[in-house]
Amino acid sequence: MDLLKSIEVFRRVVAFKSFSAAANDLNMVNSAVSRHVSELERRLNCKLLQRTTRSMNLTAEGLHYLQRFESIVSSVDELDQDVERRQNDIVGQLRITVPLHANGLQNFQPRLSEFLKRYPGVNLSWLLVNRHVHLIEEGIDLAIRVGELPDSNLVARELCKMRVYFVASPAYLDVAGMPQTPEQMAEHRCIIDGSISQPTRWVYQAERGKKHVTVSANIEVNNAELVAGFAVDGFGIAYLPDFIVNEHIARGRLVRLLRPYEVGPVPVSLVYPMNRMMSPALRALIDFLLEEPITE
Repeated sequence: MDLLKSIEVFRRVVAFKSFSAAANDLNMVNSAVSRHVSELERRLNCKLLQRTTRSMNLTAEGLHYLQRFESIVSSVDELDQDVERRQNDIVGQLRITVPLHANGLQNFQPRLSEFLKRYPGVNLSWLLVNRHVHLIEEGIDLAIRVGELPDSNLVARELCKMRVYFVASPAYLDVAGMPQTPEQMAEHRCIIDGSISQPTRWVYQAERGKKHVTVSANIEVNNAELVAGFAVDGFGIAYLPDFIVNEHIARGRLVRLLRPYEVGPVPVSLVYPMNRMMSPALRALIDFLLEEPITE
């Protein structure tokens, strides 16, 4: 039995004081209207309507329950309005994840602050990790991921592009010399970022595609900004994203090495589960970030 449907049918019968008029209004056959009222009476174990050949009147029980039904219908209407309001309002909890080495993307945190100021009803949980995060299993709404992404049940929208540079300080190069090929970096002191998946295997562009060189760690730190700091202080060669070292390069504190061997730009993407029931808050955040992409 569809209780809410039967209540609505009963209310229409009372309003029109006629089964046939209610049936016409509801686009139902008379027998279906009568069945709904009968099922409602059985459910409540009482007679709701007193029917004769000439008239139809509410019983005392019918009047009592009609008043109760009005309260129920009003509550359901309020619930529907609340659902519609929440679907349109930008509110709720958002969980995002960003790799540690991508935390320094220019303007990312300030852009999130701007978003939260625009939508104060949104709460943010930001997870910084350098492991593969299972978005659906771990309840993550949105991830920032670097590089080409494998086909999956996730949606990827490109946010910006990123380059990775070989860099060292002028002071280090004065002492150790400038490497002429990627293979020569294996003979140099190197500072590595231990937070990435293969910290001692550095990729470079060769004539026939990408290759790797294995380097030795003079210093290992699981933070790209600290790796850059040690490189600036002359402790060796580092392999770092452009947004970490651009200012150091501009100020002459670091020098780009082996530029013909640099790998082309890689995408930085917004990644989220393929879900038709995406929350308005998540949709608003994605649109907000894409409408003014993070600068490279």
